Amino acid sequence: MWFSATVNPRGSISLTVTDKATPAASYAPYFDSLTRVLNQSFPVGENPWCTLVLAPTAVQLAIHGLPLRFLPQDAEELFPYLRQAILNDKATPILSARYLNPSRDSRETKQATSVVITVDSQNVSALTSGVVILSQKRKVELAFSSSKTTQCKNCWRYGHAHQRCPATHPSCPICALHHPRAAHRCQNPTCPRGGNNKPVPSCCPTSPPCCCNCGNDHTATFREGPARPPPSVPSRTGSPAPAPTSQDPMDLAVDGGPAPTTPLTRKGPLEVDLVTPRQPPPGGPSTRPGTTHGFGGPLPLEEPSPSPAPFTRRVRPGNE
Repeated sequence: MWFSATVNPRGSISLTVTDKATPAASYAPYFDSLTRVLNQSFPVGENPWCTLVLAPTAVQLAIHGLPLRFLPQDAEELFPYLRQAILNDKATPILSARYLNPSRDSRETKQATSVVITVDSQNVSALTSGVVILSQKRKVELAFSSSKTTQCKNCWRYGHAHQRCPATHPSCPICALHHPRAAHRCQNPTCPRGGNNKPVPSCCPTSPPCCCNCGNDHTATFREGPARPPPSVPSRTGSPAPAPTSQDPMDLAVDGGPAPTTPLTRKGPLEVDLVTPRQPPPGGPSTRPGTTHGFGGPLPLEEPSPSPAPFTRRVRPGNE
């Protein structure tokens, strides 16, 4: 079996199964052995890695066109309200529910809104055909999370996922012209880096890069580009991060704004994630100097990761 490993800034390790056709549960008998080898190979003293666990297989779905005048304004009351309504119609339980637009003041200016529910992966097909709420069938579709730093792989702008891109044509992240990245070619037939046969950024002076976000001479994926939004700073006090002030593109589409032209579809299987958090030492949080554990860089740990922590496991449908 083969895994690819990534380490987040807190030191938690994610093991991604390279064989996406194999259910992650089939690796459960090896979790203890994998964790033991991990701690033996990269000892960290009083702050070891916890045993690997399967991440939950919950899927987010968006329900559109719900009239606000009949919904509870308190976000905490939304979950029991929708849970009972969906049980009555589909006999399918949901795990959580929230408003797609987190701003209550913004919702009060609209007639209808969307909500996002979380369900087990085996219940997705039962709900995507639609659900009757408040005596009317409501549209249900897969929800794709995005933030201000999410970069679209279609238009290469920030703030939305490519599944919700409103652009009618792709943009090239190398030259900003209206073609996909795979179609980018250098016009120099003797390009020294082979840019005339495959997409190569900055291959030669004949094909200078151009950012479709700011127009500067770099690619759209350049991390130091002026158009790239600064990342959100996580709270260190344990309090939740403030609600975003800008609305989600999906929310704009269903609450009176322009509708995206690209249909919401899921393309191809997704990877399976197995995650192990770091265990806090007996004396409380500690600061460990950054060290390299063979996973691509220093791992400064100013705060230990909680154990257990919420994880995301994404599996190919039918292989949960």
